[in-house]
Amino acid sequence: MEAKVNYIKTRLVQQVLTSHESFRGMEVVHSDLHTPKHLDGFMSAIHQLTLTVRHSASGETSTVPLLVKVMKGDELFRKQNLAHVLFPNEINIYANVLPQFDAFLAEAGSELRATRWCPRVYLSTMGQFREYSELFETFLVMENVTPRGFRTGPRLDLDEAHLTLMVEIIARYHACSYALRIKDPPALDRLVERIVPLNFLQDGKVFFESYDVVFRLAAERLFAYVDAVPAELDSERFRQHVHTLRTKYGPNQSELMQKFLHRDPTYSVILHGDYNRNNVLFRYDDGQRPVEVLMIDFQENRYGSPALDLSFLMYMNMTPELRERFWEELLRRYHRQLMGTLCAVLHCEESDPRLEPYREASFRAHFARFALYGAMVALNFIPSMMSSEEEVIEVSGYFEQDIHCEGFRRCALAMGGDVVNRRITAVMRHASNMGYMDVM
Repeated sequence: MEAKVNYIKTRLVQQVLTSHESFRGMEVVHSDLHTPKHLDGFMSAIHQLTLTVRHSASGETSTVPLLVKVMKGDELFRKQNLAHVLFPNEINIYANVLPQFDAFLAEAGSELRATRWCPRVYLSTMGQFREYSELFETFLVMENVTPRGFRTGPRLDLDEAHLTLMVEIIARYHACSYALRIKDPPALDRLVERIVPLNFLQDGKVFFESYDVVFRLAAERLFAYVDAVPAELDSERFRQHVHTLRTKYGPNQSELMQKFLHRDPTYSVILHGDYNRNNVLFRYDDGQRPVEVLMIDFQENRYGSPALDLSFLMYMNMTPELRERFWEELLRRYHRQLMGTLCAVLHCEESDPRLEPYREASFRAHFARFALYGAMVALNFIPSMMSSEEEVIEVSGYFEQDIHCEGFRRCALAMGGDVVNRRITAVMRHASNMGYMDVM
C-alpha cells in the first residue's frame, strides 16, 4: 500500500502538473494524501490529495484540493464486477465525451459547457503502471469541490427542489446527444463507438456476473414478501404483473434487463448510467435550499434510452407519496429543459420539424417502454440505502469477498426488514399502475 501511496504523491502528481494547463509554471511544494472512510465505495477507493504548489515566476503558493479515484480489489473481484468495462468507460466520458460536447456547444455559439456539469477533471488515464501495480489500472484526478460548498444530499429521499435540479441537468446532458445527432451524426457515432458495451447478457451468457446475482436476489425478495403478505397485491393487474415477472423471468432477471438496453436510432443518448442521489453533489444557499448540482461517477454509462437515467432517479429517490403527486410534473420539468436546451443549442423554435421526435407525447410513449428498468434497479439498491450502517458494512464485506456466498444472499434478502419490503413493493405497484410492466 505504501508504494501505491508514494506513486500517487509523486509520479501521478507529476502527470497532473504536466498534462493540465492550469498547472503551467507550477511546482509542487508539498502533497498530502488521505483516504476518508466515508468515500470508500464498493468498487473504487477515493483519496483526498491536497497539493501545495508554487508559481515558479512569482513565487506565490496556493493549495489545490483534489480527489483521486482508483479501482479496488484483485483480478477476480474486478472480473466479476466488470471493472475492465466500467472504469475505462468512465475515463472515456471525461477524456472524450465531455470535451467533445464542449467543442460542439462552443461551435454552436452556446454558452453551455458540459464540463461545468461535473467537478473539474485534471487527469483521466488508464493502462499499465508497473510502479503502482501489475494490473490494468485507471486514474481519475478531479477537483475536490467541498471547499466550494458542494456536498452529498439526503441519504435517500429527495424533495421537489433536489429532484428538479437533477432532472434539469441530466436533460441538458441528454440534449447534447440529440443536438449532435441532428447537426453532426458522424461525430456522435464516433463517441458511441468508444463506449464498451455494458451488457447484462452477451452471446447468450451472463455478462455482468455480480448484477446477475443481485437482480436475482432482489426479485426473490419481492416474491417472498408478496407471498407472505398477499394483501400487497392489491389489484388483479398488479398480481398478474408480479406473476409474469416470476414465471417468465424467475431467476433470469438479466434477460429482462438486457431488453432495456435496446438501442434506438432516434432516442438513444450517451447516458450517465447510474443516475442516483449518491452520484451527484449539491450546493446550498444560506437557507439550505439546493441551488446547484454536479454529476459524478459515470462508471455505468451506456448508449441507450434516456429513460434509463430518468426512471432510476425517480424510482430510487422519491417516496411513494411524492410519486403520487409529483411524478407527472417531474417528467414535464425534464422535458421542458430538454426542449429548451435543444432550441438554445440549435437556435430554433420548438416547432422546428427536426425536434418532432422529441415532443412531449412521443417522449412519454418512449419513456413508458423503458421505465420499468429504473424500478428493477431500485429493487436492488433501495435495501442498502434504507438499511443501517452495520448492515451495509456486512453486505459490502460479503460483496467484496464472494457475491455467491450464503452470507451475501442472507443479507440481500433480509437487510432493512419489512420497511424495505414495503418500499420495494410500492415501487413495483407504481410501475404496474402506470402500465410500465406491460412491456414484459
